[in-house]
Amino acid sequence: MKTLGLLLALMTLPAVASVIPSKTETPFFRIYSSVKIKAAQNVARVSVSRLSGRGNNAESWDFRTGSSTFEIPLPFYRDVRATADAVLKATPGDDNNSFGTAFHIGQGYVLTNQHVLSTSRTNTTECKNFVTKTGDGKDSFRCEQVVYCSREADFCLIKLKAWKKNKRQPHTLPTLALHSSHEPDREALYATIGNPMGEGLHYSRGRGIRRHREGKFMFYAPVHSGNSGGPLLDEAGVAVGLVFAQGQYGITEDGYNLAVPVDFIVSELSRVLPSNHPGLLTVLDAVLN
Repeated sequence: MKTLGLLLALMTLPAVASVIPSKTETPFFRIYSSVKIKAAQNVARVSVSRLSGRGNNAESWDFRTGSSTFEIPLPFYRDVRATADAVLKATPGDDNNSFGTAFHIGQGYVLTNQHVLSTSRTNTTECKNFVTKTGDGKDSFRCEQVVYCSREADFCLIKLKAWKKNKRQPHTLPTLALHSSHEPDREALYATIGNPMGEGLHYSRGRGIRRHREGKFMFYAPVHSGNSGGPLLDEAGVAVGLVFAQGQYGITEDGYNLAVPVDFIVSELSRVLPSNHPGLLTVLDAVLN
């Protein structure tokens, strides 16, 4: 990945956001906390997170709305919240001081990055202490099985199980649909939901996406350390990619971020797993026809 000039989006590496101001439509905002519903006005007041980094440039971008909060239409917030209910905060199995993201696609199976499973990049087969937690903090889930994990492509399919004290089972979580034949649109809006800086699930949105020469998606929605393993969503809230790296340019018009395309993930899993494997069948069931 050195040829891409990227940083893995984990706490163990420098905490720098990748933001392209002119292509940012919605700054990072908290989904589950510091939200005030104003039903009479049909809006939700959300909190802008100061996650963009250090320095005057970062400060001016963070608060270009003129406030540490801003209002969004209540139906839009409810759609974001419903989508985020399928996204999980993740703690790597070999470093409980780091953080990342995962998302549920059905039957207790989640997609995430290999570097979220293992910050040392050495583990591709063992659960160890990999743990996920819902955005509202009410439920935690352990790793039952690493079904498949690619260090080179930086993605994993993992089966979860509930803690003994949980009343909720992972297969009851909401799910995200997958789009395995998405054509990049440089004008469309794309969003990410992730766990930047381990501060809980946040939403951000930017305009445009394109293919990198190596096949990855280059996108412009803001990301920060901890967004790794989260979904890259199209305007319909369908996952078209798995966020895995951020540009090293910080807050600049030269920046970009990268995601593993869902079409690659589906193709790779179809190649390496038996056709009747329940994990593969779950992935294929999640793909929109």
